[in-house]
Amino acid sequence: ALDRAFAEQFKGAGVDNDNAFPLIIGAHDHEPYEEHVAGAHILKTGSDAKNVGICDVVWPDKGSKKVEVTTKLEPVTSFDEDPDVKAIVEKHQSVLKELDTAPLFLCEGEPLTSKDNRVQQTSLGTKLVSSLRDALGSDCCVLNAGSIRGNKDYEADKKYFTYNDLKTEVPFDSEMVVMPLPGRVLAETVKFTRAKSFLDPPESFGGYMQISDDMVFDNATQTLTHAAGEPLDPDRVYTVGLRFIVMTGVDDILPLMEWANANKHLFPTDACEEMGRPAKLVLVDYFSKAIWYQMGAFSEIDEGKKGFISREDVFKRAESHFGSAVAKICVDNIMRAADVNKDGMISQEELMRVHFMNAWARKDMDLNKDGMLDRGEVEEFTKKILGELGEKESNIIDRIFAELDKEQKGRVEPRAVEAWIGSNFNLESVAVPGQMLDRGEINAVRTRLKENSEKEAKG
Repeated sequence: ALDRAFAEQFKGAGVDNDNAFPLIIGAHDHEPYEEHVAGAHILKTGSDAKNVGICDVVWPDKGSKKVEVTTKLEPVTSFDEDPDVKAIVEKHQSVLKELDTAPLFLCEGEPLTSKDNRVQQTSLGTKLVSSLRDALGSDCCVLNAGSIRGNKDYEADKKYFTYNDLKTEVPFDSEMVVMPLPGRVLAETVKFTRAKSFLDPPESFGGYMQISDDMVFDNATQTLTHAAGEPLDPDRVYTVGLRFIVMTGVDDILPLMEWANANKHLFPTDACEEMGRPAKLVLVDYFSKAIWYQMGAFSEIDEGKKGFISREDVFKRAESHFGSAVAKICVDNIMRAADVNKDGMISQEELMRVHFMNAWARKDMDLNKDGMLDRGEVEEFTKKILGELGEKESNIIDRIFAELDKEQKGRVEPRAVEAWIGSNFNLESVAVPGQMLDRGEINAVRTRLKENSEKEAKG
């Protein structure tokens, strides 16, 4: 739309041309298009390097200011591969192949998709955003669709979601913070970001908020009806996980921007972005912690009854859980998620601590489902994980419960768990390898392509 408006602005302003800008090459759009507007050619190739834009600007007469412009979109598959570039790509894709055997979670239930997530809620959007909520310990969570970029349907029989899948879907840091938002502002925000999806035809919007599974949005009334698993209370202050930059102008989400500007006294505006936690690392850490609970009791993981869990134990148990071989990085992160003292072994207390960080484990601890944990519930859960309670196991419960129940009420409330998670949150050891070309490789490719271009021009 901005490119079309730009073309209209300079219509008739060209010297010997119909437009002062006879060729406009656009960027940052996900959909490719080729148009002729107000005497200007507009060309955009779309996302993910699937197309190449070919533009020819010809001056028919020497000294003339009139030009002839032709444009064409071609799929990259119509060009022959360059062997030097291919070799570099294959070298770096070897990292990706390892990531394909590094599972994060089993794919169960509804098939995963991130397709068209800028106009609709998607199953993968729900999975990732709900996991961010649990990892951050917030009431609910929202994430702008521009942060989830795979735009694909996954196979119905897909066995597990891998590190490589996550890198494709969440390629950027996307720092997350937890903010206190009134229900009214939360509802207005979700509605605002989804408004374009109800146009005819729908318009994609990178700010479209994917929401966690505790929230319900009624498409018929275009209203957020539930948050934190209950009917929305417009006056309640919810703790909401979100990207801090959306409060400062990214995607122009007016309800959030207006509330943030009016309430700067509630949070350190200058520091919040630096305090944010990268969504990708938060998710890797969360799923690595969750795998511990899925692998079973301490005695089931500890082969040989050594009294501790070794890296080899985790390898075997993780392969059994996922039903296939797992990559080194997967085991590294599972170990790091629990190994508080970094001695390469997981003790009974470390295993219990990682379970307290896991939302699903806490739900199972809460036997009466009142949203709080009392000493008896924690003891029953400890029996399930560590076996019968002796002095050692009771001391573990005493230490963890004392940290959580600072007011000595005899029970642990959700807010106390949220604070405890925040104080024990550490992403320093989480590994998500990238695949970057070094500067020498980039320059070599540039030289090669330049030489080929010069040869073609001469020949």
